[in-house]
Amino acid sequence: MGRVFSFIAGLFASILVAGPANAEPKALVELFTSQGCSSCVSADAYFAELTMRDDIVALSLHVDYWDYLGWRDTFGHAAYSQRQRDYAAAQGSRRVYTPQMMINGIKGYVGSDRRAIEAAIANASLQVPVRLSRGDGTIEIEVGAQPETSVNHATIRLALLTAEAKVAIQRGENAGRTIGYYNIVRGMRSVGMWDGEAVKIMLPKDEIIADGIDACAIIVQEDLPNGPGPIIGAAILRGW
Repeated sequence: MGRVFSFIAGLFASILVAGPANAEPKALVELFTSQGCSSCVSADAYFAELTMRDDIVALSLHVDYWDYLGWRDTFGHAAYSQRQRDYAAAQGSRRVYTPQMMINGIKGYVGSDRRAIEAAIANASLQVPVRLSRGDGTIEIEVGAQPETSVNHATIRLALLTAEAKVAIQRGENAGRTIGYYNIVRGMRSVGMWDGEAVKIMLPKDEIIADGIDACAIIVQEDLPNGPGPIIGAAILRGW
């Protein structure tokens, strides 16, 4: 499956070099996973399929709270564990678990529950158009206008990604397995705000490109008083 994915991903990236895809994504899927979690393996495999679709933007965030089981996740970061906790708090809960998929920042699902996740994606929508493209030494971000929106405050975030990596896990629950991971978030930061008016941001490509970073995504997310709110726009750019 990984070999087929590599071929298709390479072909898809070649197409994108000529210009951005025309399809508008309808959902942002965030998978909270861990290399030290045996129940995450099936969700990681399903997630690999989701990254091939052009109707969604799929991001994998590796948490660090399972590191004590004997294997330190090579992509894990406390910031992603905190993002998951912030989602839980915004929904009035203290419970976090893996694997979990958040759909448009609104509701979480067990990451291997295909039926529930596919139903959620089918009913999802992103109201704000977002475009990511390559400029002359820049990455250009365009967030469309929605002057009648009820959103009072939204943050535009840039996620830096590793499109694909294989990890040979030596200890813990997945010891002895080599697992493929896709659209791995390696860093996330705010690059602007959105208040209903069109926004254009140009970032120097040199500030984005780094070892292992070969894709990026933009998330436009409503800010709620008690934490992160709904995702209202998203886009992904593969390859430089």
